[in-house]
Amino acid sequence: MKLKLKLPAGEKQIIITVVLSCIGLLLLLAWTFRKKLAIMIFDTYIVENKEEFIKKVNSISAQLGIKADWLMAVMAIESKINPKDVNPYSGATGLIQFMPNTAKDLGTTTNALKDMTNVQQLDYVYKYLTPYKGKMNKFTDVYLAVFYPAAIGKPDTHVIGAVGSKLAEQNRIYKDAQGAVTVASVKSYITNWVEKHGFRIV
Repeated sequence: MKLKLKLPAGEKQIIITVVLSCIGLLLLLAWTFRKKLAIMIFDTYIVENKEEFIKKVNSISAQLGIKADWLMAVMAIESKINPKDVNPYSGATGLIQFMPNTAKDLGTTTNALKDMTNVQQLDYVYKYLTPYKGKMNKFTDVYLAVFYPAAIGKPDTHVIGAVGSKLAEQNRIYKDAQGAVTVASVKSYITNWVEKHGFRIV
């Protein structure tokens, strides 16, 4: 025997209103969380000062006229957002892998950069990228500003390192099927890297 619960019309309306309000709130929270995630791409790599670091990334990105996602992705590719990361072969150090000569041009050293916090080092990321302000119109441009600035704005066919060149051999991950490093092959590598980690750069 099945029992049927009958509610007065007024109570039914209250229940329906409450349920719809809860659904609306859940959708709003989901949208807010999704929006927050979009701003904090690769934030799982940040092991200290996360809130302050992300706030500063957003700030300097706005000053440079680029998306914060682009800068976060570049730092993730270069160092997994580790300010103390050092390439044992080239000596490149930090968030965007500053080369020793680059650090010197910025008025510091790779040793000094390694001793900085992630937030402090962002000042030098900003200082390094400032000359390219207005030229970084897409994710690839920001990455090229770090990897090979002379290629910013060049067509996909532009050759950065010819087949057999020192640059191509030292950067094999970027080589195309012919063995050259081009704007297109760099773009392909960094786009695939980001997507492999669950993100799509717009």
